[in-house]
Amino acid sequence: MGNNSATNLPWAPATDGLRNITGQVQGNTVTIWAVTSTVSGNGDQGADPNKLVVVTDTLSNTTASGAAGETFSTVRSAGTLEVLRGVSFTPGTAQMP
Repeated sequence: MGNNSATNLPWAPATDGLRNITGQVQGNTVTIWAVTSTVSGNGDQGADPNKLVVVTDTLSNTTASGAAGETFSTVRSAGTLEVLRGVSFTPGTAQMP
């Protein structure tokens, strides 16, 4: 497919960032959960969030080389006709290890 000449963006949605972010600090570790967002040449920005992701980092890693050890991984991908809208903690939710 071609590009939208006004924005030079692809017509098909592509992952562009994160939204619906929540996190948890336990000791020296921070864990952040988010839903991916998209960019598209059709003007419907962010309309196709399709993955729940998690980022884990050590708070004491304050340099670029230390931060290189953080992990970013997919927890769940949306299935056919399914959209992931966000993530939240609720009372009584078990803490992540």
